[in-house]
Amino acid sequence: MSNQASTSDIAAYLFVGNKEVASMRKYCDECKKEVETKIITKRDAYNVCGETIEVDAQVLVCAECGEEFYSEELDSATLVRAYNEYRRRHKLLLPEEIKKIREQYGLSQRSFAKLLNWGDKTICRYENGSIQDKAHNSLLLFLRKPENMKTYLTEESVR
Repeated sequence: MSNQASTSDIAAYLFVGNKEVASMRKYCDECKKEVETKIITKRDAYNVCGETIEVDAQVLVCAECGEEFYSEELDSATLVRAYNEYRRRHKLLLPEEIKKIREQYGLSQRSFAKLLNWGDKTICRYENGSIQDKAHNSLLLFLRKPENMKTYLTEESVR
């Protein structure tokens, strides 16, 4: 038996706020039996762009011995928190903020990237969680204001 939590396993958890109100059973390799599981929160460090970022990580564990189970969903959510903390520290836009800027001009990801003279997939990557460089972030912040977009388009047409 595997100690990996599947999507359906995680879906068995119901939360009110951060409080667990339902649990599930999994096979624990340490206890050598099926056990109740629970989700705990612990501080964990992640390397984001060469910087150590500490965040609260939710981890699926055996309720009896504390052995950790792998959970793609919980790990992914923790990684997003680490990336967002890095963004906060460096005053970088969040993926949803980048998407909002693009959408305010009614542009597709590809059209927006082309307008900015960036690679075809750059906006897609940023909107899906990749961390943008500071130069790209600065341009996006500048373009949030429509009057700045007008200035940018005017200057780009002169080049």
